Amino acid sequence: MSDTEDPPASRFFDQYKNHGRTDASLQEERRQRLLEKQKRSREGEIDAGRPGLLEELETTERHDDEESMDCQQQQQTSKPGRPKNRSRIITSKLFANKVQLSEWMHERPVDLENWLVRPCPVGQRCLLVFRKRIAIAFSKRGRSIASVRTKLNLRDAIVLDCILAKDRTFYILDALVLAQVDLVSCECQFRFAWIESKFHENNLAELFNSKTSNVKEGFRLSLLPSYDLAHPESMSQCWSHFPAFANDTPRLDGYLFYHKESQYVYGTTPLVVWLFAFMLNDVLRLPTGLVNEQHLTNKPARYTGNYTEYIVEFDRMQANRKRKCRSKKPKQQEMDTTNETSLDNHPDAALWEAMEAAPLDSDDDDLHPGKEEDAMRTLEME
Repeated sequence: MSDTEDPPASRFFDQYKNHGRTDASLQEERRQRLLEKQKRSREGEIDAGRPGLLEELETTERHDDEESMDCQQQQQTSKPGRPKNRSRIITSKLFANKVQLSEWMHERPVDLENWLVRPCPVGQRCLLVFRKRIAIAFSKRGRSIASVRTKLNLRDAIVLDCILAKDRTFYILDALVLAQVDLVSCECQFRFAWIESKFHENNLAELFNSKTSNVKEGFRLSLLPSYDLAHPESMSQCWSHFPAFANDTPRLDGYLFYHKESQYVYGTTPLVVWLFAFMLNDVLRLPTGLVNEQHLTNKPARYTGNYTEYIVEFDRMQANRKRKCRSKKPKQQEMDTTNETSLDNHPDAALWEAMEAAPLDSDDDDLHPGKEEDAMRTLEME
């Protein structure tokens, strides 16, 4: 050891369990452990009679109805200056912290053929919950961000994992409850097939009213396509065309990769991983020409091809932003409970304009533009 070198923190440093191991190798091990754990827990949960989300919805329906009535009564006795058709924002403990979040993809998975991928538009992540004649979108924290009237009085609850984009469309990523089936413990491949089948069979795209009471454009519901990476033609179809969405509206944010055997996990899981389009070739080492050149050229100025360094820097900037946002006192918010959403009148008027600059895994109410817009052009990557 030279005189200029610092001594190691411990003489047993090289014997530490994870010494010399990369994030990629650790992520792959965690995937395998989680898959095994999910397989073992399926039968255990059934034997123990553990209630699923569908059962929780059914048991809390009456309580929710009572809360809704209380909310309406509070609305009628509200201050004279407040519009009659508005009430305070709803906070749901049931839907708080139930969004499945992703990790970065640190390296090409050894079993890439066992993955599905969805293109994700820029937008706000939410759980869209249908109950009777209304659909309410809840943020990751369980706070309502929008409400939409539906054409039909639905008997069965529906819970969809969506991205609400600037074009006023809820883009479906996944589902937790659909057609009286609790999908949380189902494998991803089954969930995606079930969602696609019921989306068309039940004509879910037509659930929302096209017009609203104040003559503004209504909301839409759309299912994002999924591509099976076991088939080369599917990979080509996913990445060879540009833009990812018609007329580049909404803009592409990135790609979510789902392991086919993964269950829906409340919170972060290594079985769902994320990449920006400009990182595809560097991480997945794809054949030349498979990814459209436009996806590769539309990249931040600071991205040089070293995705490991970029991820570290991105996470550092994300953490700084979250610290700054949390130090600010939150503002009081209101939600529209009629045909229209409260997002257009959100206290943070810059919310939608800041979407492309919002950090990964950011708090839904803390989306603010920053100096690093060219480098951090995304919303929530989960």
